[in-house]
Amino acid sequence: MDISSSPAAIAPHFWFGRWVDDAALPHALEHLAAHLDATLARAFPFDDLLSACAALAEDLRHARGAFQALHAQACRSATPEDARAMLAAIAAMLQRDALQEKLRSELGTQRPGVLERRYPGRQYEAWMPAGCVVHVAPSNVFTVAAMGMVEGLLAGNLNVVKASARDGDFAPLFAQALAAHDPGGRLADYMAVLRLPSSDQALLQRLFAHADVISAWGGEKAVAAVRASAPAHTRVVAWGHKVSFGYLAAECLDDPEALDGFARDICRLDQQACSSPQTLLAETDGPGLDALAQRLAQALARIAPTIAGHHPDTAEQAEITTAVSVARAEEALQLTRVIEAADGGWRILLDRRPGLRPSPLYRTIWLKSVQREHLGAALRPMRPWLQTCGLATGLASAASLARSLLSAGVSRITRPGEMIDSYLGAPHDGVYALQHLARRVSVDGPPALACVGSLDALEPPAALRPPAVPVMDKAAFQALSLAHDDPLTGLVVRSGGSSGQVAYSTFRWADYHEQMAVTAHGLVAAGLEPARDRVMNLFAAGYLYGSFISFWTILEHLRVRQYPMAMVPEYEQIAEQILAHRTNVLIGMTPHLLGLFRSQGQQIKAAGCVEKVFYGGEALSPAQVRFLREECGVPVVRSVAYGSNDAGPMGYQCEHSQGGVHHLFTRLQTLEIARLDEDAPVQGTEIGRLLLTSRARSAPTIARYEIGDTGRWVPGPCPCARQEPRFELTGRLGDVFKAGGPLLNYSRFVDFLSQQLDYAGPVQLHIDSEPAATVLRIWVDDTLQAPTTEAAEQLCAWYDELGVIRTYQLPLIVRLEIHPHSDFVRVKASGKLRHVCDHRLDAT
Repeated sequence: MDISSSPAAIAPHFWFGRWVDDAALPHALEHLAAHLDATLARAFPFDDLLSACAALAEDLRHARGAFQALHAQACRSATPEDARAMLAAIAAMLQRDALQEKLRSELGTQRPGVLERRYPGRQYEAWMPAGCVVHVAPSNVFTVAAMGMVEGLLAGNLNVVKASARDGDFAPLFAQALAAHDPGGRLADYMAVLRLPSSDQALLQRLFAHADVISAWGGEKAVAAVRASAPAHTRVVAWGHKVSFGYLAAECLDDPEALDGFARDICRLDQQACSSPQTLLAETDGPGLDALAQRLAQALARIAPTIAGHHPDTAEQAEITTAVSVARAEEALQLTRVIEAADGGWRILLDRRPGLRPSPLYRTIWLKSVQREHLGAALRPMRPWLQTCGLATGLASAASLARSLLSAGVSRITRPGEMIDSYLGAPHDGVYALQHLARRVSVDGPPALACVGSLDALEPPAALRPPAVPVMDKAAFQALSLAHDDPLTGLVVRSGGSSGQVAYSTFRWADYHEQMAVTAHGLVAAGLEPARDRVMNLFAAGYLYGSFISFWTILEHLRVRQYPMAMVPEYEQIAEQILAHRTNVLIGMTPHLLGLFRSQGQQIKAAGCVEKVFYGGEALSPAQVRFLREECGVPVVRSVAYGSNDAGPMGYQCEHSQGGVHHLFTRLQTLEIARLDEDAPVQGTEIGRLLLTSRARSAPTIARYEIGDTGRWVPGPCPCARQEPRFELTGRLGDVFKAGGPLLNYSRFVDFLSQQLDYAGPVQLHIDSEPAATVLRIWVDDTLQAPTTEAAEQLCAWYDELGVIRTYQLPLIVRLEIHPHSDFVRVKASGKLRHVCDHRLDAT
């Protein structure tokens, strides 16, 4: 959308995606209630909001798209340099990372509006939108209307911004630009900007009648006028004027860095920010205050010329002149002292009377003395308006002074020189803004929800298209992991799976915890009951492995009782602990769990305490599942999750999932299944390559990653009622191979041995070349009960592709061989069994 030729000059109101003029606005307001009902009843397009904000941020960063129009509007009240700086600040706040950090800090979640369990209990809670939020924006700061609207959108609200009739078009053009970048086309339904004079009370009251919350910026009179016009049921959130000051403790009176810092705070933005100091309080006496004034004057003389400023207008200059004149007159009474720059660029008004005083600004600072024991009394008259204190103190006084200042009503304490600075997720005026624009709700549903961790799984997931980028293979991922150096990295784990090459995966802590929280819901779907289960964590720990610590975090999130045993080889000791603590759930790696039950299965079965086994790392064959259920007495055997250290969690099983069937973690991943021989989507239930695009990975960007597994879509609804799509794992990509004929799949050999011969041991395929033939050797262990020659014949008759090879007399020799466990080839990095070993390239 080209907003450089905006119709705002003709039709000044942006009304949910279209521009309307003054004459059409009353009619539009008549239909606002219906629009509210229809819009708020639908799920908010949260992912589209993040995408649109990120795209607009890129436009502002690179001075393209909407930048010129917005910059022109900003220049109506700021210099071109200041306007560009403000747009850069808006771009920084619109970054996806910044918005998600704001959500985490203020609401404790990256996904408002999602009802999630309060583990280990059964109740669900969420931050839901307040409804219709009307933002009454100030006329002197054009960024407030735009960013206030973004805050309202983050909470999922429908937003109407009331801007001043004499304001420029920055806010409506910003809304239009944001809607232009919306991939789903629905954000415009949540944004309106009206340029209304405050004197038009009839229209304002009609607008306020629809408001659930009014967010009002301005002075006390302006906020009082809003309250008077608002309905009694409407909550008014006031963002009024605030007063900030500095405090110099006795031990820092001679600290030049502190004085230089306060000098910068006085000069930056010419004290126009609410967090700029208007008074500097010092813990000293009369003579000490005079000496401090001289040192502060020297600091201002050095620093003021280095910070660009603005000249006050006529009224502002008159206020400065009046304050200085009164102070000079009171010098005769020895109450005050004035120190002013020769060019009039700054001034210090020393006042020997207690208490804060408002400054006429433009680098005008009151300097007063107060002992720390009198701070409360000095600040109390201004308590409702206090905001920031720049505090210069030593270590010994830091805690007591901070407590005194906060008790007196201060909501922010900063270092000198950083009073107008902030950080991602910081509260504003002592509160989190998003909590004022949202409601905390709870749901205690029917017993059927016992295995549901998040109610969004029961609704259709947002359809996100995968990015238009090439497929990322293992080599590209490993190169990315080597080149990636994110300063915000929190966790580094090794990724050494079936490919055999060791790489490292990095996660930011926020991403890691989001992924673990979602995976916890998947474990509940598989049958874990946080309120009653006792879980032994048997995953691998140490050596930079990620499985043990990941499930430690998952179980901690579920607040379930955990026994952190890890993957130790002492099966007898594990069994002793299981029996001693009546542990009823085991989670761990497939080979280790099978080893445990082969060694101690009868003892565990006799105790009758293990009810559930959740396995990971490798799939269990049907014969292995029967072994655990029938011979070892474990009723529930399911996948703990489908995931990897490189791609993160990808899928989960519900009570109706069998074998390799999983639901997709739609909050974490976008899944494509591409054909085996080309980068095109599969048709129907055709087996293809799994390509994952992470939706919960800030860095590095994982897009269309070929994880190395094959699978197919599972059509139709699942009986569990979840609407997250299902897919079936059919093997490793390396499991699909050619050996003298059609494509063969390792999993089909496992299926035959498991289903036809009730074999539950390891299976490994070795492909060799002989002078005139290809040899496929199928390795098994000595638990195979059938004669190997007869079993090989049965296999060739059962497996259609091998039958084709026989029919056409293709040169393939199939042999079934028994080998000891020590001979099986395993991946050095992880110990996993290598499924297919192709020796043909090694043949001489």
